[in-house]
Amino acid sequence: MICERDPAVAGISSPASAGPDHRTAAYLDTQLQGQVVSEPADLTDILAAWENVRGEAMSHRQSIDLVREVAETWT
Repeated sequence: MICERDPAVAGISSPASAGPDHRTAAYLDTQLQGQVVSEPADLTDILAAWENVRGEAMSHRQSIDLVREVAETWT
């Protein structure tokens, strides 16, 4: 799995497809550099990690409400 091989992974962009052949690629952002990944085996791992993150994320509205709630404690 990508994250196990590279513990410095700081972020994963949403996988996307583009170009005339519609190949899928993902962008990994680490503390040292960015990396475009398009190997099918690596993409499988990245897509699984992306879905795990999405599954834990709050909705847009929930995020806004939480930011407002925390901001109120700072005033």
